[in-house]
Amino acid sequence: GQRTAALFAAALVLWVTEAVPIAVTALLAVVAQPLLGIAALPAALQSFMTPVFAFVLVMFVIAQAFSVSGLDRRFACWLLARAHGSPQRALWLLMIGTAAMSTVVSDVPCTAVFMAVALGMFERLGLRPGQSQYARAVMIGIPIASFIGGIGTPAGSSVNVLGLFFIEKFGQVRVPFLQWMAIGLPMVVILVPIAAAVLLWCYPPEMRRLDGLDYAGELAAMGPLRPREWKVIGIMTAMIALWIASTWYPAIDVVVVAVVGAAAMFLPGMDLFESWKEVERGTAWDTLLMIGGVTSVGAVSASSGLAKWL
Repeated sequence: GQRTAALFAAALVLWVTEAVPIAVTALLAVVAQPLLGIAALPAALQSFMTPVFAFVLVMFVIAQAFSVSGLDRRFACWLLARAHGSPQRALWLLMIGTAAMSTVVSDVPCTAVFMAVALGMFERLGLRPGQSQYARAVMIGIPIASFIGGIGTPAGSSVNVLGLFFIEKFGQVRVPFLQWMAIGLPMVVILVPIAAAVLLWCYPPEMRRLDGLDYAGELAAMGPLRPREWKVIGIMTAMIALWIASTWYPAIDVVVVAVVGAAAMFLPGMDLFESWKEVERGTAWDTLLMIGGVTSVGAVSASSGLAKWL
């Protein structure tokens, strides 16, 4: 237990400080377990490759599908067109949109999507980095909204799936999808407006209007939804329906549905990706390896008695 505590503390310090790359720390946390006599290497690797690892991987695939189909850009333009030039309303809508998407897409790719939209908006407005109060509010607000939205459903974040995995494995308790939503979604509805209001109070916009932005025109130029976008919407709708159905049918696991949904995007006729290489470029492999390292350290913390002591 003491050796596990030392490993736990060392991994935490390295992850927080990034003295070495995050992925390297994750791998060291696994190989250190047999060296310290905490767990055998096969057991450490078994804890590394859990359903959580697969879930994070396929969620990057799903996020990439949103991007390559153009659905993410259309959604963002649709939101900003409803701001009608109000900076306050634009911040609210960006945070609401980020939180909404983050309930079914992992936090990191969801944040990346909306930050790219925000950066384009700042460039058109001529806002300079480090000088604009409004830009600061938006760039803080998007990741906060993504983090809050991620708690809405079990599928919203890898941390949720990781928590469910440990609860079921070590606590022998299964938390149904709909039960989680009954607590998670009200938290999102309450916390996002509070976060937006606090940001606008701390960083009030320096302009009265967002002039020079025509997102309504940009949305009109996109035309109607294209077949690729409809395919992504169809797959995501089916996945959400199956996730909710898993409340009554435990065999329809959150991870199983995510993997099947991601695999469906590669079927002949879908035309969403040119090849697997396109997905590889949009996957944060360091995040994947960190999730594996966290899971492995968490599992050995439980088996060694450290978790119970804590």
